[in-house]
Amino acid sequence: MAANPFERLAARMDAVTASRLGRDATINGKVMTAVESHFLPEMGALGGDGLSLVVFDKDYRARTGDIVIYNNNEYSVTRHVKFNGKPQIWLE
Repeated sequence: MAANPFERLAARMDAVTASRLGRDATINGKVMTAVESHFLPEMGALGGDGLSLVVFDKDYRARTGDIVIYNNNEYSVTRHVKFNGKPQIWLE
């Protein structure tokens, strides 16, 4: 259980987000819940928008080169950062 009221509220919000918006993503052979996040090309790729996922799995430690199967397509992780304490991974 979270230590304080804010952490408990954040955990509840994460649970709702994952259950309502989350989809399965297979990362390195393990199925995890992830929420899709698009970003505009103005500051990134030259053509089209990019795809990133926020991963709702407390045990996942993102690494460049991880293999991700999402929406029946295979991707590789090209970049990763923490987003609200969870890994956000960019796919290519």
